[in-house]
Amino acid sequence: MCRAIPVRCLDRPLAGGLVVPYVSLIHNGHAVFGSLDADRARHAFLQRLCQICSQPLEERFFVIVRPADQQQGYSPEPALHPECQPYTAANCPMLNGTASHYRSHRYSPPIPRLAPARTRRARALS
Repeated sequence: MCRAIPVRCLDRPLAGGLVVPYVSLIHNGHAVFGSLDADRARHAFLQRLCQICSQPLEERFFVIVRPADQQQGYSPEPALHPECQPYTAANCPMLNGTASHYRSHRYSPPIPRLAPARTRRARALS
């Protein structure tokens, strides 16, 4: 099920029609969904930013925890806003159950270049 893009994410770039999370690795101009940019993830943790929209987290937030994370006692990914979490859960193949396994190689084939955020925002407002 594809959920509508949250208002908080209207300024985020798109790739393949999906919001590119703030913490996603960008390689040669392409988003590598499922791979974290270590510097952005660290920045999000330290500044208390949402991993999807990069806006400051408020009092309530969600943390995505895998069974392995629970065993280790921490999650390697920053938190999300209550508005960003349902969008992520619905559209991320690892969270919505449509991915049968994790990638076995580092990078997936290139996806379309990121759409400029200002163009998408202008269309959303018209």
